[in-house]
Amino acid sequence: MTAERTTPSTPAAVSADRAATVTLVVPADVRYFRSVRLAVGGLATLVGFDVEAIDDLRIGVDELCGALAEAGDGSDLTFHIETRVGESIRIAGRAPSGSGTPDADRSSFSHQILSVVADAHALDVDGPELSCWLERALADPETGS
Repeated sequence: MTAERTTPSTPAAVSADRAATVTLVVPADVRYFRSVRLAVGGLATLVGFDVEAIDDLRIGVDELCGALAEAGDGSDLTFHIETRVGESIRIAGRAPSGSGTPDADRSSFSHQILSVVADAHALDVDGPELSCWLERALADPETGS
């Protein structure tokens, strides 16, 4: 497993104190998915999410990991976790496609789960590279949305 932190480099980008991207590379093995969940949980805390939202994000990460591992070729999974302190988190994963076809029932169930735990999400299992992502914005404390 490797981890790398990158920050925006353009002048128009938000300062490194407010925005950052962390990259994780883990084996396509369920035993390593916990590492991704822990990283997302820690980063979501920095953004300002509460415990319930962090649990939702961890559930979403499990779905992303499972989708990539199931439809992938067994190569490492790469995740880019983009944070904006006080605003949002985006978790994007990718892996090379495998020769198998993802289970339609599992994909449908993953979509249902991701629809509940994320503001937006996508799973793309067509083509030579699999990709998936989820985004969640910090709720406005005054409106709760």
